[in-house]
Amino acid sequence: MRKTLALLLTALMLLPAGLVLAEARPEDQPVTIMGYEPQDSYRTWGENRFFERMQARTGVVFEYLQEGDLAAYQARLAGLNPGDPGMPQVLFKAALSPQMAMELREKGVLLDLNPHLQEHAPSFYRLMEENPAIRQAITLPDGSIPALPFVAQTPAQNILWINREWLKELKLDMPTTAQELEEVLLAFKTRDPNRNGRQDEVALSFIGPYDLKYLAHAFGLAANDFNVYVDKGEVRFMPLEPAFEDFLIWAHKLYQEGLLDRDGFTMVDSLRRVTDAKGTNRFGAFFAPLPTNVVPVEWTPQYEAMLPLSYHGATVYRHVASNISFGTFALTTACQDVPRMLFWVDYLYTQEGAVLSGIGKEGEDYVVDGDGSWRLLREGGDRSYFSQVVIATDQAVPGISSEDFQLNYIDTQVRKLTEESRRVAALASLPFPDLPFTKAHVAQLAPLQSAIGKYVDESIGRFVLGEWETSPAQFDAFRAELDALGVQELVAVFQELYEKGNTK
Repeated sequence: MRKTLALLLTALMLLPAGLVLAEARPEDQPVTIMGYEPQDSYRTWGENRFFERMQARTGVVFEYLQEGDLAAYQARLAGLNPGDPGMPQVLFKAALSPQMAMELREKGVLLDLNPHLQEHAPSFYRLMEENPAIRQAITLPDGSIPALPFVAQTPAQNILWINREWLKELKLDMPTTAQELEEVLLAFKTRDPNRNGRQDEVALSFIGPYDLKYLAHAFGLAANDFNVYVDKGEVRFMPLEPAFEDFLIWAHKLYQEGLLDRDGFTMVDSLRRVTDAKGTNRFGAFFAPLPTNVVPVEWTPQYEAMLPLSYHGATVYRHVASNISFGTFALTTACQDVPRMLFWVDYLYTQEGAVLSGIGKEGEDYVVDGDGSWRLLREGGDRSYFSQVVIATDQAVPGISSEDFQLNYIDTQVRKLTEESRRVAALASLPFPDLPFTKAHVAQLAPLQSAIGKYVDESIGRFVLGEWETSPAQFDAFRAELDALGVQELVAVFQELYEKGNTK
């Protein structure tokens, strides 16, 4: 027995060194990947062709820790500690907030990717160099980059869609100012553009104060969800601006004249949505990302996006949110091959990788026709297609959007809506730059926003509905209450964020 063991040990010692090392190479071992995939996506990563195709391209084999419950996933993230057995090496669809990323960095869980990007993620690095806002949005106060983002070419928009068929019927032009919009809405309300013999048209449909605040751009005002914006380096609070009073007086007049939806402050999207394409169209204009959010797809050709209105010769409009989604991909200190994993993810920051993650593989999932247009090889609503083929739905993935490719989709109506959304987006901007909030900033802002944001929205409703007079005395009382609720403190926090962000 001892002789046999001795011979075996001798044989192992005589094996070529490279062969022995090859058995222990990190690249031969499955890489543990963890992330959040909503349960209703019905997607199992281990059976999804995206990962299968990425494995064929890179050789990376994953062992999956997929979590379908967001609260459970966030608890799992918060519980990670360096040296934990089974620590994931990669976080994909990571759903990391800046605050969680900071906490995990401080604990020593997340790697700083900043020193590695130029060499090992050249596509993303080039994107970041071309658009400095990306670096600004993903760099923490300590200068580290703990996670990579998803970057959309066109930010999400809330657009005022106007019934172009009604404009044509009434021989009206697309409005370019507040006054012209009011004239169009009055014609929609009083001149029976749907030709059913009844005055049943909804001139402008909206959902609460959120949508109405988008109309403030007609008076040169556009703010973020905290009602703040930056003007020449100074953070300002939109409801305190004199033009905001003019906007509320105008909106109240529209409501009095029946030009705003009477149910606008109580309606929700699900109740507003029209599903019967054979019915009579009553909508002249409405706010929505796309017409299909409100009306049947058969009606969408009737609608056109209104470009931002002019105010004193200039236009302002806000993006709904940044086109940069923080925290979609990260590497932990357990990662054994940082260059290889950055090479893996960097492909998703190319147009080819974006198409693979969001549409699939040419010849198997879609084909490109001779005229350059492309079409799916299955029904677009096929649920198995979304669950088994693509990965870029239901939760932000690392990479870029495939909008340029999608513009060549065979359906001309899809192209038209995409092009119109881009036209609006090209004239819009973020009122406040996309900066990662620290935990301390969130702690300061949360109670202020809870009180101030609610008061602003309720006050808009009261002014527009006529419960409050649009008088100097009532506006003075409105401003006094904002001061009492701490509006100056809220502005000061954003001013500090802005100045530190620009310094960074």
